[in-house]
Amino acid sequence: MRVNFFTENKNTIDEVNQFIEEWYSETEYMTVRTSGSTGTPKEIQLYKKHLVTSAEMTRDHLGLKKNGTALLCLSPKTIAGKMMIVRSIIIGMNLTITDVSGNPLEGINEGFDFTAMVPIQLENSIHSKLSTLQKMKTILVGGGSVSNGLIDRIAELSCQVHHTFGMTETISHIAMRNLSKKENEFKALPNVHFSLQNECLLIHAPELGVFDLKTTDTVELTSPTSFIWKGRKDFVINSGGIKIHPEEIEQILSQMIAAPFFIIGLEDSKLGNKVVMCIESKETNAYSKSTFTNLLDIYQIPKEIYFFNTFCRTESNKINKLETITVISDAKKQVL
Repeated sequence: MRVNFFTENKNTIDEVNQFIEEWYSETEYMTVRTSGSTGTPKEIQLYKKHLVTSAEMTRDHLGLKKNGTALLCLSPKTIAGKMMIVRSIIIGMNLTITDVSGNPLEGINEGFDFTAMVPIQLENSIHSKLSTLQKMKTILVGGGSVSNGLIDRIAELSCQVHHTFGMTETISHIAMRNLSKKENEFKALPNVHFSLQNECLLIHAPELGVFDLKTTDTVELTSPTSFIWKGRKDFVINSGGIKIHPEEIEQILSQMIAAPFFIIGLEDSKLGNKVVMCIESKETNAYSKSTFTNLLDIYQIPKEIYFFNTFCRTESNKINKLETITVISDAKKQVL
């Protein structure tokens, strides 16, 4: 592996070099930190042999080759960033590291065989660096849901884009769906299978050291190795006895709302919880119930809308819903 730093950020350079040094040390495991997007971040230990297996699974599934080129534009502190380094080492790919930003291809004009982005990075790249993006061969997009509008734009790209499902505990992704083909089902990587417990996904990946890992992801299990993702149980809104999945509403509303936003439940004296929408925008827009009636069922329509100047985010640039809600008093409120 050859490393090329297309960044002058000392922290990024140091983090990558320290990780590579630790990788070649005699320790059998590495300590990594969970993202904290749905709860308190925590440190866990992952065995290097399992990281190697994960890298090999991705190599075989995507057909990655030795001496190919890879681009790291995610934080090397995250499992997604760390695994880009590990894959490059194990496969023998030449790795370029760039600044971690919302526009990761800024200043880059060459294509790469392989890279990984979060949805907002891919969306921004389509808008501002489409010519460079078209030179890419394979892109992984993960760390959040992908809107229908973005999927439509992905289908027009010449490169292959795969939406990944996974977490730190599973050593990044253990399932993918090909967005270039507009696939709806996530399909397991080799030797990974799934089951359900209380409507939530159980992950079985013994070669990665994962045994009966219970998630809070609600899914429609279509086979032992495939599923359709519905949402997260820890964000399910129980409003007047009706269970509402925020992610389903977000998917629908992504057709009409360009700014970053999310749906969440807030406590309500009558309903138990009420549906509210949070939008990252310095300008407030005039919404009414009629805005949503043609798109949503009556119980899915937000009762309130909150406009935030900026959302709280994790190091991997995911929207941190729980932390954002703690400063909701600073947002501008609109009642529908």
